[in-house]
Amino acid sequence: MIKEKIVKYFQQYPQLKILFFFDEKKEYEEELDKMELPNIYIVKYENNPFSIKWKLVDEFKDKKVFLYLPLPHPLTQEAYHKFPLLGLLIANKELQLDNVGSFMEEFGLQRHQKSLISKYIQELKYTGVQDVCRPILNASNFQVPAIQKGLLSAFLKFKTIESWPFLMAKLITLSPPEQEKELNRVVKKIKDLDMEELVCEKLKAVSGTTLNELSQENLKNVVRSIVYNKIMQTIDEVKTNDPYAKFKIKDLTQITQLNQMLHEVDRGPIKNDFNAVLDELSKEIKGSKLIEVYGESAPFAEYNTEMIWEVIKELQDQISSAPKVVAQKLEQISLQQQINPHVMQAMRFLIQVTKTHEAIQKNTTYILNKPEEYIQAYTELGYKVDQAYRKAIRLFKEIDTLEIPKNIHLEKINVDLNKAYDKHTDQLNREWLKCLNHFQFDYKNIQVPKQYDFYQTQVAHLDQKVVVIISDALRYEAAVELLSEMHGDTKNTAEIQYQLASIPSKTNIGMSQLLPGEKIFNSGEITIDGISSSGTENRSKILRLVNKESRAIQYSDLDGLSREELREIFKDTVVYVYHDIIDATGDKKPSERGAFRAVEETIQELKKFVKLLHGSYNVAKVIVTSDHGFLYNDIEIKEKDKEEIPVKENIQSHNRYFITEEKQNLDLAYSIPLSATTVFTDNVFVNIPYSVNRYKKQGVGHQFVHGGGSLQELIVPVIESARKREKVSKKVRPMLLNRNRLKIVSNILKVNLLQETEVSRFEKECTLKLGLYIGNKLVSKLETLLLNFTAEAPSDRMTRTELVLAAEAAGEPFLKLKIFDEEDMLNPLIEERIQNDTLIQQDF
Repeated sequence: MIKEKIVKYFQQYPQLKILFFFDEKKEYEEELDKMELPNIYIVKYENNPFSIKWKLVDEFKDKKVFLYLPLPHPLTQEAYHKFPLLGLLIANKELQLDNVGSFMEEFGLQRHQKSLISKYIQELKYTGVQDVCRPILNASNFQVPAIQKGLLSAFLKFKTIESWPFLMAKLITLSPPEQEKELNRVVKKIKDLDMEELVCEKLKAVSGTTLNELSQENLKNVVRSIVYNKIMQTIDEVKTNDPYAKFKIKDLTQITQLNQMLHEVDRGPIKNDFNAVLDELSKEIKGSKLIEVYGESAPFAEYNTEMIWEVIKELQDQISSAPKVVAQKLEQISLQQQINPHVMQAMRFLIQVTKTHEAIQKNTTYILNKPEEYIQAYTELGYKVDQAYRKAIRLFKEIDTLEIPKNIHLEKINVDLNKAYDKHTDQLNREWLKCLNHFQFDYKNIQVPKQYDFYQTQVAHLDQKVVVIISDALRYEAAVELLSEMHGDTKNTAEIQYQLASIPSKTNIGMSQLLPGEKIFNSGEITIDGISSSGTENRSKILRLVNKESRAIQYSDLDGLSREELREIFKDTVVYVYHDIIDATGDKKPSERGAFRAVEETIQELKKFVKLLHGSYNVAKVIVTSDHGFLYNDIEIKEKDKEEIPVKENIQSHNRYFITEEKQNLDLAYSIPLSATTVFTDNVFVNIPYSVNRYKKQGVGHQFVHGGGSLQELIVPVIESARKREKVSKKVRPMLLNRNRLKIVSNILKVNLLQETEVSRFEKECTLKLGLYIGNKLVSKLETLLLNFTAEAPSDRMTRTELVLAAEAAGEPFLKLKIFDEEDMLNPLIEERIQNDTLIQQDF
């Protein structure tokens, strides 16, 4: 066996000259006397250090030598330094016949480290463990704390040596019953190496829990303590009726280490597993009890799932009466970084419900003097009711009701929302139509842009390429959201206007009004300059009568075309693109309940399309408009609530209008000359309900409707989008919330920021860099935040991050929070003096 090892050494190390071998008990002397090694000289040390040294450096200087020393190994430092051939030993290698020796030889460890190696060799001998521990497998780093941390990292199946807090977090993920086998494996290894006491101390450091051994139940107590202290660390005085008071961590150092662990986990690969363990055991730390003991307004560090449900339970009856108060509380909680997805979905729904109620309540009166005042009020503020309602209903449909506690009455909240919205739209439009009737529905006397003037005012005068996107049923509130999304493009300079659509607000009339030429209604078979206005081929002909370089095309027909084919299409001076998702979904009874989903799809699709037109096809101007808007009520309208069409003989009818040859004298409807709201001169009359009522009509839906005269149906958007060659230079700015009240607690600063204004035509996104400083020295990680919120509501433009103070700065009483635009790291946008409350608490 020894012969093979000697040969292997020289093969493994081709430059090796002398291979030393210490054999104190002379176990191998007889074997070596008989051994022959090809091309290797066997030299025996016979207490002749000087002569043998001369031979080795002179006679055998070009030979490979196996030097046999029947001597004890120089284990102590003193013996090592007295060894007469020390220089040659250091310059060469020593034959090791045991694992410890081989390990020392392989990693260049020193003799005084042999006992340490012997202690841990049972694990260090494995290649996988060596791969993890490689950074410490050298003479300078091979020390007990590093070895223990490296071994536990390997046991827990990490690829590199991790920090103690992170290792404790991983160990905690093994506490569930399904992880029992894996936990037992790890615990056995820990115990075999006599590391159990150490690991228990490390667990105590991050949880405050004293452990006498590693077990599933003890780990669960660690988790219970973590759950409790995540919530309660900002409350100093524990009340006697707090049933979980035994978990309270009073040592500030332990709270700091707990927060550091949570911070590391939040950015690491075990985040989901760790949070799942905490979520499971958080059911035992009853949030409702903590709120009962300390009060809902107590300064909890965070709210667990049950606490959030408890807050919602207390607030749910105030949603319609005090929506702003409810919204503020929910938004404050929602700034937390970790909230159960089911809870978050419910909160988002409730916030939109409060916004709907708040927007409705801002209507101090429904009675205004002129149509222009109604239109101005709607386009400045009123549309927000429809927008918030749409978002609330969309969110409600996505909620998994099985995950909602029985004492949270989302169904009732949704019913109340629909009732409030129905009442609002009815009152608003009843008064609006009364006002229009007072002015005889004569659009010529209403001083606002009209849909029938669109081509002349928006297209005819342009001396550059323009693409007009007509999105069927894109109502004004949805277009405002689209505009916000478009502002996310740093080169986009879009703005929104409006125009008054014709009555009846139906597709073929709205589409015809947007085209140039002389129009004839012809009982609904509309012609323009003698050409049918139906179909893109006919519309192309109509456009070319005015401008030869024009065409009309369906958006769906663009799909699948090559880049060159698309480029050819958009070479024309005027291109009308007809886009139809909302109306195609909502105007069919089986799919009408998906109308709001179709709105969201439209917004995303048009945002991308506009950017593509500017960026890839060199279109200087893009105009987005619509043929009409729509009304939508999410609660099914019962048959008894639908009106009968009072005139059986009519030219055309639907669920919001009917057309007759003669003017009607009706109790619940207005009879309007078609010529009053259109450019048609045909002598026919449009009849629409007094408000938002629906007519009975077989085979059609009644929740999604258009054709009448409501503001939601008639106020349609006109978005003009241009693209600059350079990015818009002005950026949105951050505002620090709770300024002058910020403190570092347990080495962590929680930073809440508000983006002052939404991303817009003139203000674009900004990337921030945040950090804690002593003078100009950074003493935390430099965090990055992107401010690119497009929402109008300030509550939708808030964001949060955490800064962890480095250990070396823990003793500083005051620091600076600096927030920079990443493009200017010399001049901070915000510089705030921050009190280190960690230090102050430690002083007491």
